[in-house]
Order: sequence, then structure tokens, then C-alpha cells
Amino acid sequence: MVRNKLPKPFNKIGRQGSYATDLIPVSDEHRVIFMWHDGPERTDRSFYGYLLCVVHNDDLYPIFEFHYHPSHKGLHCKTPCKTAADYRNRLLPRAPELNLKSHRDFDPRLESDRAELIRIFCQAVGVETPIRINRQGELWN
Repeated sequence: MVRNKLPKPFNKIGRQGSYATDLIPVSDEHRVIFMWHDGPERTDRSFYGYLLCVVHNDDLYPIFEFHYHPSHKGLHCKTPCKTAADYRNRLLPRAPELNLKSHRDFDPRLESDRAELIRIFCQAVGVETPIRINRQGELWN
């Protein structure tokens, strides 16, 4: 993943071992994006999914952040519900956080586990699974 390749708020994210999809349209006004960070140990890895609303001037407003950290917290999400902050073109710092019950542990390095995390994300936000991960990993850029 290369800095400044993606739109705000993702343009500043990027480090060695980071991967991301492009913004994937799931409706006229909504996009999803998935990211994962690799590391030598499972506890160094993480997975993220974002549901974003396109607002005026093509700004992006996050309405659901989905996180998986094997080292802590497990599967959890953030939403801007009951907040007064303007999160346009930002992530959701200090937004309410909810734990999600997971039926197992995941390894974000594994293609099959990323596909399952995407399925769980899509089910949580009520969208059809927009993409599939192929054997060559073409989901990730």
C-alpha cells in the first residue's frame, strides 16, 4: 500500500506490509474498503473493513469501522452513533466501540480468513459480499 494512493481518510495510511482494496461501490452513495497489515507473528497482524457514505464534494463519511486485532480486543467495530463530531474524511476516533462475538480466531495473513472477515463485515452492515479473493490475491493492491 502506497501513501496518498487512496482518498482521505486513508491517504496517510501506508507502511511496509500493508495492503488495501480500492474503494468498492456497494450502492450509489456507499463504498467499502478492506485493509490488512502483515507481520512476522500473528499478533502483529490486523484486518480492517470500512463502510463509507459519499457526501457532497465526494467527501467520505465513515459509518462503520470493523477491526480485528489478534493481539487484543479481537473482533470489534466503531460507529459514529450518538456523537456530535464531524467525521467527514476522517476515521472514527473516540466513537462508540462495540465488541462483536466471533466464533473463532483469525489470521489476517491467510486468504481464507480474510475472506471470512469480509463475509462477517458484509453481514454486519447488510450488504452483499461485493468481491471475492482469488488464489492470486488480486483483491489486494
